[in-house]
Amino acid sequence: MFKKYKPLAIWAGIILLFIGLSVIYFNPILKGYNLPQMDNTHSIGMSKELVDFEKETGKKSQWTQSMFGGMPAYQIRGDSSANIFSYINKYSRLGLPYHTVAIVFLYMLGFFLFMRTMKFNYWLSVIGAVAFAFGSYNFIIIIAGHITKAYAIALMAPVLAGVLYAYNKNRWVGAVITTVALGAQIAYNHIQITYYLALLILVMLIFKTYKSFVSKTIDSFIKTSLLLLAAAFLAIVPNMTNLWTTNEYSKESIRGKQDLVEESTQKKAKGLDPEYAFAWSYGKWETLTLLIPNVMGGASEAIGNKPELLENTNSQLKSVVAEQSQYWGGKPFTSGPNYAGAIICFLFVAALFFYKGEEKWWLLAGTILSVLLAWGKNLEWFNMFMFNYFPLYNKFRTVEMALVIASVTIPILALLGLRELIEKPEVIREKSTQFLIAFGLTGGVAMVLYLFPQMFSFMNEMELEAILSQKANNPQQAALFDLLIEELKASRMALLKADALRSFVFITLASGSLWFFSKEKFGAKYLLPGLLFLIVVDLWAVDKRYLNNDHFIPAHQVRNQFVMADVDREIKKDGELGYRVFNIQNPFNEVRTSYFHRSLGGYHGAKLQRYQDIINQYLSNDVAVIMQTLQTGGDIETVENYLAQMPAINMLNAKYIILHPNMAPVENRFANGAAWFVNSIEFVDTHKDEIDKLQEIDIANDALIHKEYAEIMQEYTFG
Repeated sequence: MFKKYKPLAIWAGIILLFIGLSVIYFNPILKGYNLPQMDNTHSIGMSKELVDFEKETGKKSQWTQSMFGGMPAYQIRGDSSANIFSYINKYSRLGLPYHTVAIVFLYMLGFFLFMRTMKFNYWLSVIGAVAFAFGSYNFIIIIAGHITKAYAIALMAPVLAGVLYAYNKNRWVGAVITTVALGAQIAYNHIQITYYLALLILVMLIFKTYKSFVSKTIDSFIKTSLLLLAAAFLAIVPNMTNLWTTNEYSKESIRGKQDLVEESTQKKAKGLDPEYAFAWSYGKWETLTLLIPNVMGGASEAIGNKPELLENTNSQLKSVVAEQSQYWGGKPFTSGPNYAGAIICFLFVAALFFYKGEEKWWLLAGTILSVLLAWGKNLEWFNMFMFNYFPLYNKFRTVEMALVIASVTIPILALLGLRELIEKPEVIREKSTQFLIAFGLTGGVAMVLYLFPQMFSFMNEMELEAILSQKANNPQQAALFDLLIEELKASRMALLKADALRSFVFITLASGSLWFFSKEKFGAKYLLPGLLFLIVVDLWAVDKRYLNNDHFIPAHQVRNQFVMADVDREIKKDGELGYRVFNIQNPFNEVRTSYFHRSLGGYHGAKLQRYQDIINQYLSNDVAVIMQTLQTGGDIETVENYLAQMPAINMLNAKYIILHPNMAPVENRFANGAAWFVNSIEFVDTHKDEIDKLQEIDIANDALIHKEYAEIMQEYTFG
């Protein structure tokens, strides 16, 4: 009787294991604590007006005034498309906490399902699931609040499972799996992750097309491909509501056509600005974080957060060094590295020598492509080609996100290699040279960096230039600035050395275990649990650096993150309709103002392009002028007088300017009001003229209109 239900019992046990690991990791939720997540906080701030409107009227608005002077609401708080895939997603989470536990559970479950379709045994499937799930990036995005991204990543492996099953086993079953998994992923509406998954599948198809020609099975390949195309269609159609509106909106956003750029360069300009898209480019040497997490210092947090790094620091400089960032890579800042795991990296490299299956080549090619894309501006010729010519690629920012491809391909190939070594342990002895080379390319590299860390500068260019500039302006303290550089390097070097040694130890333990296994010192029933334990310890400890119990706060504090300040109360006394507020403190990256007022600022990854043009040409400069006025001793009256010369602020009816939460607001007497009548209009030929002449006309009495609307305006008279 037990034999009959044994597979069911094993599955139930594994699901409970995955739930248990997820709950243990996020154990503060059992005590009523919640995790404050940056993007979730942003969502609360930007959607407050919409939530209040729905409570008051019972209706949902598709427009909000709370950000950027007004923008479509369905890109802020849109309803999920109520299709079958949304219900599949809901029930697959098993009612677990949506923002934390359910994500990690699905990371593991999705990859486990993939491993089982590839005929891995239960132990190897669990090891693969844990190795994938606990990659550091998967947890860094949780603390950042990138929830839909996390769920989309969790469904990458199940989609691959369907595609591979269709080609390798049964095309009809594979097509069904693909339809369900892809439809569920698209329903989470994170197009960039789906795009990267499509790139990986494209790489796979290139290799499979070649194989089908060589093996003369092209007819079968075409039939399967057409069936999978139909599966993709069935996955897309129920999700068309979200896809269509996102596509429609993107054309008017900073990811769409750029009229001003086209006019100034005479070139078609669609998509994001390359400088913006490539701002978060992974450094070439930074790629070593896959093997050693702290190669570039880890996260952008103060060195002083790790007091042990300051133990030998010069007492005169200790406070200065403590304030500097641990991270010294080329990105503006980072929440942490993309760490795949030292043991997984070793197994990945070993697989290149020992695994002979066809999957090796497309998995390796996908990994390489992932890294090249993540390098962004650090491999400009390749990535600018992709940006300018590859379909839709210029719609996406934060190119380091391309490493999600590697986060899937590396553990897959690593486990394929491990399976080969488990099934044929004698190859380790027979090909000991290749085994040692795999160890040298991973553990050996880690040891070299531990012994010779001086090969790195431990300073980024901007940081070094800033210190050298201060040194030049203070020649009498030149020796002190030189010492500061050395002390800063020493602290960061300590971070690298500690993690390099750490990775070496884990790789040595794993490779040593495999070596003794090949010598028949113990069997697989001891080896596999041991490797699972080592992988969990390795990845879990690194994840806890970036998402740990200290990040949790009482639930009521999460719900009450926005506290009204005196300046907000003062503004709220105004009962006039339509006025807006401009907070000059980081206005385009904060949502606190949006929570309480109709704001000129806000936070969104896809602002309307026309508004971004106004920010670039006027509002950013206005902020700089006001800030400089205050910093150089100017008073409020001076600020008020400057407002008369700021047409964009007045046109957008910014009646109140917040200089600081603890200061009274500045009332802008030059604001034009919610609407006004003009005496004349001027038609202009170009979009550049349209925006440039705002500072030349009297916006209270005159209007500028692009010539494309001239015919519409003929029926109106002015004067």
